[in-house]
Amino acid sequence: MASEKSDSLCIQFNGKNYSAWAFHFQLLVKGKELWGHVDGTIPAPNSAKELSTCESKDAKIISWILGSIEPHIILNLRPYKTSKAMWEYLKRIYTQNNSARRFQLEFEMANFSQGGLLVEDFYSGFSNLWAEYTDIVYSSIRADGLPHVQSVHETSRRDQFLMKLRSDFESVHSQLMNRDPVPSLDDCLGDLLQEEQRLLTRSTMKQQLASSAQVAFTAQGKSKGRDYSTTQCYSCKGFGHIATHCPKKFCNYCKKSRHIIKDCPIQPPQKQESAYSTFVKSWVHPLLQLLLLLLMLQHLPVLVLLLLLPIWYNK
Repeated sequence: MASEKSDSLCIQFNGKNYSAWAFHFQLLVKGKELWGHVDGTIPAPNSAKELSTCESKDAKIISWILGSIEPHIILNLRPYKTSKAMWEYLKRIYTQNNSARRFQLEFEMANFSQGGLLVEDFYSGFSNLWAEYTDIVYSSIRADGLPHVQSVHETSRRDQFLMKLRSDFESVHSQLMNRDPVPSLDDCLGDLLQEEQRLLTRSTMKQQLASSAQVAFTAQGKSKGRDYSTTQCYSCKGFGHIATHCPKKFCNYCKKSRHIIKDCPIQPPQKQESAYSTFVKSWVHPLLQLLLLLLMLQHLPVLVLLLLLPIWYNK
């Protein structure tokens, strides 16, 4: 069971991902030491026993091919009886012109950004596009100049990846670019994953605090609610509400419904004391009374004399 699982490819060929599928398929077959059946380098069998063994191994490779491609492509392989013939057909049909595929990959990378993806998912998608792109570019470069081109591409790969991150990672992006020397993309990935975890933790804490505050506010509002079960409405004489919220509002002034006397549009406005008059009543009058009392105390002998004069005069 474990052997069958190890013989399966993790990538399913759908007609649009030939480069990635072919890479994985070659690794699988070469790991089983059977690639000679696919590229035709295996020696021809000399006996019936060797022929039977060769056909058995070739059938195993065919089963790997058929098990890793979608059903609508399998139908196109019916005319081919060997793994070599099937491999050459798929390569001939689905290998795109390098120039056209290179342009397509450059376009996809230019429009590929993190968006709502996690850092790890974004890194995986970006790396797949970049790997296929560099395979096409490196195929036309001489071996002696390849290391220099690879070094330049590695720097470009890191810079493009960092530029396509969300604004949440701007601070980490700046810190990484200010290091001397600037770390590789693989080293940057570790710092980005840590920052992503910190942002996720902070977001979770904010949501929990907001939820707790909302629950507390709701509970506080409920605890301060007034019980109107014993309150009587002076408008309809019913219980459970006040006149302002009465469903049977009636004005005792104009004798019309739908409002109470306080809100009557034709009732003359009640005279209200101004702030100045209230001030006079509350402060000026007591001050005048106090002043009069002081004057009376100051001239008390004169007042007593005036009161006693009529008595003396009558004597």
